[in-house]
Amino acid sequence: MRRFERFPMRLALLLSLFIIAASPLHAAPRERQTVEQAVVRLTNYQQSPNWNAPWRMKPPQPSTGTGFLVEPGLILTSAHVVSDSRMLLVHKPSVPEPFIAKVMAVAHDSDLALLQVEDPSFYEGLTPLPFGGLPVLQSRVQAYGYPLGGEELSHTAGVVSRIEFGTYVHPGVDSHLLIQTDTAINPGNSGGPVVQEGKVVGVAFQSNLKLNDVGYFIPVPLIQRFLRDLEDGSYDGVPEIGIQTSTLLNRNERAFLGLPEGAGGVHVDRILSRSSAAGVLQADDVLLEIEGLPIDLAGMVHHQALLVDFYIVAEGRQVGETLSFVIWRDHQRQTVALTLKPPPFGHEVRNSYDRLPEYLIHGGLVFVALTRNYLQAQEQLHPVLAYEHWYREIEQPNTRRKQRVVLARVLPASSNSGYTELRNFVLDQFNNTPVQSLAHLDSLLRSLPSETEHLVFTSHWNPLPVMLNRHEIASEHDAILRTYGITETKRLHRKTGL
Repeated sequence: MRRFERFPMRLALLLSLFIIAASPLHAAPRERQTVEQAVVRLTNYQQSPNWNAPWRMKPPQPSTGTGFLVEPGLILTSAHVVSDSRMLLVHKPSVPEPFIAKVMAVAHDSDLALLQVEDPSFYEGLTPLPFGGLPVLQSRVQAYGYPLGGEELSHTAGVVSRIEFGTYVHPGVDSHLLIQTDTAINPGNSGGPVVQEGKVVGVAFQSNLKLNDVGYFIPVPLIQRFLRDLEDGSYDGVPEIGIQTSTLLNRNERAFLGLPEGAGGVHVDRILSRSSAAGVLQADDVLLEIEGLPIDLAGMVHHQALLVDFYIVAEGRQVGETLSFVIWRDHQRQTVALTLKPPPFGHEVRNSYDRLPEYLIHGGLVFVALTRNYLQAQEQLHPVLAYEHWYREIEQPNTRRKQRVVLARVLPASSNSGYTELRNFVLDQFNNTPVQSLAHLDSLLRSLPSETEHLVFTSHWNPLPVMLNRHEIASEHDAILRTYGITETKRLHRKTGL
């Protein structure tokens, strides 16, 4: 977890601007020139790892995006604009020489980041933009940014067409409130302000490649949540309730559950292990209210003049805060409260950035953690890996591991001959011991009893184990590393094996 101890007080001052700026809805719009004095162009020289050969890095690649000043000394942008950064440049309007910036805080789960330029001369002539609130449907908004194809600030206009929950492409699995618009939001626009009446109502961040003139921006409430999260000096992330629900639109299902006539609510299908809801909510509960807001049969609540998914209430909270529910359990109403936690999944499930992949090489056998990034790096969908990654823990919770370990490939050598074509062998056990993680496997390999002759790796997907001679492997280990130009035999983020 990154630490951000340098500016909690400044964030508190910045948050006060939301309250001040959101109240006078009739205030005169700022001139375009004022907006232009806050918006900057970003160039990120990013370098990502090779997930199929995790000891290697891909060549650096430049990418561009947009940011804007939200307070003297702080630039807001999208996380995907600055992810995997090796050098980050900020281009100030009408100044040919770029400035070097650094990432002060990043929220990959909600695609937001804060930047800082240390050179104080950069901020001369720049004016922070104030924040507004949620725009009204069909109201007009304007997007500012630096899309590909030019170096001058672009300005496009459109209307707000939807305000709803949707998937954020950058993390890949997180859904948050987003706003849809027909304003042109193209590559390079990401991180730029979406403005209404001179105030920022969102951050442009993604578009729909399958539809014309459909773009999305991150609304102010999620930006507020991001900044509040940083006030204590660290970013904990957007908390998750940790449940799977289904609607109760069928009257026979409602009758079967014994719900009173006219009651709303959604059915709890499953509780994620280690989640906020674990030990508090139960499968077959019906959620009737959340923080005093009635939940309808489609799982929606009335929130700030919106009819939106009930998860929005949790989205506005911080890790460690409580969330209360009125539920229907055992044919009676009950009130329960849970303490919000980060999502029970981690880097394995989300797209991972600013983090090098874990791996372990032993005798030419390359072991990796099964992550979303590794899955996406395969040339085609691998059904076994997909099942292990997404469904194994759901269908077989007793087989839960801290990490799914995969024997990704074998670097050919005489001591491992016969296995050189092996790919994506899902590891269950090593020498009859269930493997919990890469760090655990490393610990097992380093603490072998002296009398052990063979290394036996087994998988329930494969009828035959991988079996190697311990002493042959040890004698060739260093030569294998030299042959394939590998300087480090492992990279482990977890400190303990179990």
